[in-house]
Amino acid sequence: MVGYMDRKKILIAEKELNDVRDLRKALITAGYEVRMVDNGADAVAQAESFKPDLVVTEVSLPKIDAPHLLQELRSRPATQFLPIIMMGSLKTMEERVNTMKLPIDDYWQKPLDIEEVLARIDSLIREVETAAASSNRNVRGFNGTLAEMNLVDLLQTLEVGKKTGILKLSKDGNEGAVFISEGQVIDATLGGLEARQALLRMFTWTEGDFQVEMRNHDRPRMLTVSNRDLISEGMTRQYRWNQLANQLPPLQSAANGNHKLVGANLTEEEKDLAGLLNSSTRLIDLVEESQLDDLRALAVLKKLYDGGYLDVSRHEPEPMNGNYLEYLKKRHTNGYAASDKITGIFSNLLKPPDQGKKPPHDRRRFDRRAPDDRRQHERRRDARERMKSKVYLNKSELLMIREKLLH
Repeated sequence: MVGYMDRKKILIAEKELNDVRDLRKALITAGYEVRMVDNGADAVAQAESFKPDLVVTEVSLPKIDAPHLLQELRSRPATQFLPIIMMGSLKTMEERVNTMKLPIDDYWQKPLDIEEVLARIDSLIREVETAAASSNRNVRGFNGTLAEMNLVDLLQTLEVGKKTGILKLSKDGNEGAVFISEGQVIDATLGGLEARQALLRMFTWTEGDFQVEMRNHDRPRMLTVSNRDLISEGMTRQYRWNQLANQLPPLQSAANGNHKLVGANLTEEEKDLAGLLNSSTRLIDLVEESQLDDLRALAVLKKLYDGGYLDVSRHEPEPMNGNYLEYLKKRHTNGYAASDKITGIFSNLLKPPDQGKKPPHDRRRFDRRAPDDRRQHERRRDARERMKSKVYLNKSELLMIREKLLH
């Protein structure tokens, strides 16, 4: 088993850690790497840092109970597809049925049968890996870089086509998501920020990647502001961000404080930002790690730089060609027509979803599983298929998508 799993990681959340000592010992003996926490808040933090392959959680947990822990993990891009098992001592059949209706992968009734638990964990992990390996790559969507097409451009494009889907953005290890319904932004997530602040923060991202998944979702509306107002505010923030950034060295440059900081008469905001400095801190890291709004943090950073309190090791980024018409013309001259690529993408992007039945997926079942299959929507397998399909487009090609959506 050890060779097959290659030290798979399991996170156990249980308020009474002594109750799962035997389970932990059995898992370690079987070759798993195990970490345990005694409350839901720590489980969320460990899910981000430990990066487990599977989570086992007691239904009743201090600070954050299992249903809310499940909701928290499913809302984060890094953990939304993580296999989750709940366990408990639920007394009534109604309680058990309601628990098994949650988007979990299994439920165990205490006391646990260690031998059966090991078999079920092994089966579930094998199932996850088999689904990932056998996923086809036919998904409706497209990918690209934020340097070529930023969040404002993407939202305008999807609004024109009145599309429903999820827009995922990543930058320097940070991952966010924007949920769109019929072209309208209804929610956004980024770390622990509330929806509006998460969206406004991502408006300033000029580097990183994006992935558009054209699919239905059941995300509730958290943003009631119109797209026009959101985009207008986003464009204003982009303009102000670029204005400030252009007066600073490249934000990827490393910065450190110098002797002028000693005894300097700084504001509280400047002191807080200066406290984050070390020899390897980049300017952009200071903004991201600050508790201030990103624009405010950048403005304070500029004051420190203008005051001569920072020593900056300049990092010159690779030059970017912003003249997309000239770029596209050059590609045509070289015998490449972007429309050839677009045609293939649109045949998949704009076609109606396949209504045919999917072939059955055989898997081992256990008596304790719910009578209705909790993976009847194939959440994990479909998710892996979407993550596997990547079509990278530059801005000129994405602008052609917008033109097609207009007609």
